[in-house]
Amino acid sequence: MEHEGSWAKEPYSRLESASMVAFSRDHVLRTVRDDICRSRLIPGQLLDVNLVVGRTGVSRSVVRQALRDLCEQGWLTAGDEGCVVCVPSPEEAAEIDEVRRALEEVTVRRFVAHASDAQLKALHGALMQFEQLAELPPDPSALLQARDNFYGLLLRAAGVMVTLDALAKLRARIVVLMCVSLFSSDRARAAGAELRVIYEALADRDAERAALACATHVDRSYEAGFQALAALGGPQPSL
Repeated sequence: MEHEGSWAKEPYSRLESASMVAFSRDHVLRTVRDDICRSRLIPGQLLDVNLVVGRTGVSRSVVRQALRDLCEQGWLTAGDEGCVVCVPSPEEAAEIDEVRRALEEVTVRRFVAHASDAQLKALHGALMQFEQLAELPPDPSALLQARDNFYGLLLRAAGVMVTLDALAKLRARIVVLMCVSLFSSDRARAAGAELRVIYEALADRDAERAALACATHVDRSYEAGFQALAALGGPQPSL
């Protein structure tokens, strides 16, 4: 019986350890993303592993894994000296914008043709959530999530899950740009107004107007993002 008891406890202890590792990794992911969104970390800044360990209290091995994940998600770029906060370029943004316009045009046309009244109501709820957040002190991370919720509902209602995956990958390449664009209260409120124009066009079942509104919102987000990047200044040497 003693042997059986020891055996029975072993899987639990392993699961507990795996759970703790996952929790610690998520803590690093959230901390670094939040620091980028709040401009505690700026584009071009090098993340020293030791400083990230000190900032989060997480082991070096878990920090390294989390930084690799952040590179895959588009927040960081791996370099010879370590991971650096991603620096989106105007050329990259223009390339992504061209693809986004085509994907979003398909999306709004399908939404207009297929979305139910219940799905339109859910989209309105997501819009109101963004607008409410925009009236609070700037929280780029929460605003970015609310904006993603709005677009996620739009894409799911349009029934274009392949497009959802493609847009998620494009977003990863410029997530830092979109994040810093929402650091200003004025820009957050303006973004809310732009999302409302998109919603109203969709509610009117006007695909042409909705596609134009989507393109306008992205263009203004890019413009605000690059202005914010310029205001932040050049790369910094550490966390």
